[in-house]
Amino acid sequence: MYSPYHCNTRSKKDEEKLTPLECHDILCHIANAVLAGGIRRSAMIALFSQENEEMLTCKFGDWWELNEQRGRANNSVVLSRENTTEDEFQNLWKKIEMSGSGEPGFYFTNNMDWGTNPCCEIALRPFQFCNLCEVNVSDIESQEDLNERARAAAFFGTLQAGFTDFHYLREEWKLTTEQDALIGVGMTGIASCKVMEMDLNETADEVKKVNLDVSAKIGIEFAARCTTIKPSGTSSIVLGTSSGIHAWHNDFYLRRIRLGKNEAIYEYLKSFHPELLEDDFLNKKQAIIQIPQAAPKNSITRSESVMDLLERIKKFNEEWVRLGFRNGSNANNVSATVSIMDGDWEKVGKWMWDNKASYNGLSVLPYNPGSYKQAPFEDISAEQFYELERSLQEIDLSKVFEPDDMTELQAEAACAGGACAIT
Repeated sequence: MYSPYHCNTRSKKDEEKLTPLECHDILCHIANAVLAGGIRRSAMIALFSQENEEMLTCKFGDWWELNEQRGRANNSVVLSRENTTEDEFQNLWKKIEMSGSGEPGFYFTNNMDWGTNPCCEIALRPFQFCNLCEVNVSDIESQEDLNERARAAAFFGTLQAGFTDFHYLREEWKLTTEQDALIGVGMTGIASCKVMEMDLNETADEVKKVNLDVSAKIGIEFAARCTTIKPSGTSSIVLGTSSGIHAWHNDFYLRRIRLGKNEAIYEYLKSFHPELLEDDFLNKKQAIIQIPQAAPKNSITRSESVMDLLERIKKFNEEWVRLGFRNGSNANNVSATVSIMDGDWEKVGKWMWDNKASYNGLSVLPYNPGSYKQAPFEDISAEQFYELERSLQEIDLSKVFEPDDMTELQAEAACAGGACAIT
């Protein structure tokens, strides 16, 4: 969801206006209150101009200790694709490198009034939503198999585009949603390599054909933009695939997921499979499930060069995402996080500038070999994988029973509409 309004508070006690950073911090504190089952359910992006030094540097240094709430949002500088100079970009790139956090990100746009969603895969005009579907491409068997899966996703996405009877929102949201009738058919499991030799243009055309046919039958506009690649963090876990465009972490690794200790699944795992659990070092009310993962043979892993990842991002932007574009100031995007080793920042920055017509925005991080505690991913041996995988296979969900609603009621106000919109 993208809204051009960031804060309704008009003044401080001395009648001065709030700064953009003050508005940003207020919204980040609000996001901390958006919980369901004791787990954060908010997603935010802050888009700002390159002249705003305060926003640009708000995640430099020890920001996590002093302003933990800023971790609720991704921060990105909005850059005019046409008017930004190479010197301006390279100066920004150097600041991103020196930040130590990979922030702020940046977003190239053809229209400064447009924005994007927190993961940066969908181009959004003000007062507009994402509408995402996804295809598992890790186990496709042929071009027709890929096309058939994409047609099914386009069908469901187009049906969803007709669901515009919104509650609690102003009329602008309904009008904008109906005008563009967006769908976002994505792919996950790309790093298993089976899709790399397929004709992505052909599949994108199939998506547009289904959208045109179904939208006409149900009486809505055809989609302005149809294809994308989203991060696919949660769905890739369910499917057992790599995440979106990203490589598998390694041949064998742990993937960590947080859960509340008040949840029924925690009590079950604690009793029957404690080897899969860790206490969360940052929050005593939470635990972490350690899920063993194994990449298929001949898959792309995180040991690939950063330039190979960038070229894969470019390929799917040009051959998949841009082929699903019909109209609008910006096309959609491949959502990706690029981990950069110390010696690679200069050549990655050059690639980013030289290829700015081939993407909208990318997130970057300093490459971390996984030395910090409870990282989202951690390498393990084959022996460790098979030992933990046996425990995973023995889980019996029929023994998980929740006699009462264990949602933390003090967190209920943020989701008073009856359901959390962030899934």
